[in-house]
Amino acid sequence: MPHLRFETTATPADRTGFVEWVTAEFADVMETGTGHVGVSIRVCDRRDLSMGRAGDDEDVVLVNADIRAGRSEKQRRTLAASIIESVSKRWGVPEPNVYLVYTEHGGRDFHLAEGALASWDEVEAETGAGRHTG
Repeated sequence: MPHLRFETTATPADRTGFVEWVTAEFADVMETGTGHVGVSIRVCDRRDLSMGRAGDDEDVVLVNADIRAGRSEKQRRTLAASIIESVSKRWGVPEPNVYLVYTEHGGRDFHLAEGALASWDEVEAETGAGRHTG
């Protein structure tokens, strides 16, 4: 169950549209289903969120992406670049002021009501995230 957490000083327009887009984009790039993708957006005051390279009057976006281990470097970079571009266009944040960090976990670290997810593998590209370890 990936969790994509966005913290920003911008005022995001159309949050629902963005959440729908980033959920679908994650599923497409990472070759999985959408039912287990979690997205959160937190808007912060500029005094509470900063990035060293951003100017005092520039907005920033920090993204933490907790994902299951097993995705390729190409998949991770493709998703990061897509998110950076989209956030910049949708929220007006300069691309250099968007910073994404991945944290990878084994499937057993992700729990739904049905149980822990299995570790990701290429079979999931065809079946979606439906396997649980119980």
